[in-house]
Amino acid sequence: MNILVFIKQVADTEARIIIKGDKKSLEIENKYTMNFFDEFAVEEALKVKGKVSGSQVTACAFGLPKAVEALRTAIAMGADRAFLLDKTGLDDDDPLFVAEVLSAFARKEGFDLILTGRQAIDDENAAIGAMTAEFLGIPHVSAITKLTPDGTKIIVESDAEGGKETVEVLLPALVTAQKGLNEPRVPLITGVMKAMKAHIPAIDPASLGIAHHEPRTYIVSYDTPPKRPPAKIAEGETGEEKVKNLIRLLKDEARVL
Repeated sequence: MNILVFIKQVADTEARIIIKGDKKSLEIENKYTMNFFDEFAVEEALKVKGKVSGSQVTACAFGLPKAVEALRTAIAMGADRAFLLDKTGLDDDDPLFVAEVLSAFARKEGFDLILTGRQAIDDENAAIGAMTAEFLGIPHVSAITKLTPDGTKIIVESDAEGGKETVEVLLPALVTAQKGLNEPRVPLITGVMKAMKAHIPAIDPASLGIAHHEPRTYIVSYDTPPKRPPAKIAEGETGEEKVKNLIRLLKDEARVL
């Protein structure tokens, strides 16, 4: 089985992020990592590889040259190959354009199964997976929590309101990974050493026949969230007095009653 995993390099959750003066760009501390949900996608790809003989896992990222760091993490975990779709000179991350590029790469490489994270933790749009599947004309299931390969199909499970939903999906297909699907492995030192030496080719999206276009979406401005008002404590000598004061605060000041 030929398995593709699309990953993204994002700012570490502990990185310092500052909104620049134009309010349309960010200054991000040089701390980056593989997207949280993509780790589950890589791990699941490796688990499927272990169950289906002759499988190969290929990791791919659309990003700037520094994104090879995330790809090396995928190799350290056990991916066989990795490719960087170099977006140097392409200033936007328009979801439709990214999906076009990823789908073009998938067509070129060939695939049976594509996995990616449910969403990226930086832009939170959760659209790339579904859009890529649509460009490829294949079925997809979002936010899966279980995957079982079964010949020419996969059986996947996802959370539904009040329960679980189980779906059979014919291959080729695309699924996005949710927390709870698995527990991503910590790379062994041998895997890390292999990843450091691995050659990761950089591909120009134009070579895939994708012409850059004006973005369909763009950043209007970044704004910091408003400061929270100071907390108030409902005073009182007894529980009854505290409840009465709380109701008064909710009614007169918070105006939610």
